[in-house]
Amino acid sequence: MKNVLVLMACALVGMTWGQTLQFSQVLLVSSNTQTVPAGKVWKVENILASSSLVVNNSIRNFSILVDNTSVFVAGAVEYAGPSTANQLVQPIWLPAGSTLSAGQNVFRVSVIEFTVLP
Repeated sequence: MKNVLVLMACALVGMTWGQTLQFSQVLLVSSNTQTVPAGKVWKVENILASSSLVVNNSIRNFSILVDNTSVFVAGAVEYAGPSTANQLVQPIWLPAGSTLSAGQNVFRVSVIEFTVLP
């Protein structure tokens, strides 16, 4: 019984201090650097490539810039056999004040913006 009361108390504290996210808008971020506004968070969903994934037996990398640092998000390799590619498999969350722009071989970055509610 004591354990149940402790768990209920923890859940109540978590609900009281927790934050809720509310959908705001969908963005396509280009090579022009954009900043996550105050009171918002961005969820980077995927990239739109500006070039082919594979080019005649070569490696093609795709990156975005987060806080002016290049972040590898996808790549592709083509050999004599079948080509392989990997893409963003997990979303990237950016807090307010972070900056984002498209990087190497990226036309736009697909982002969902949320408002942080108390």
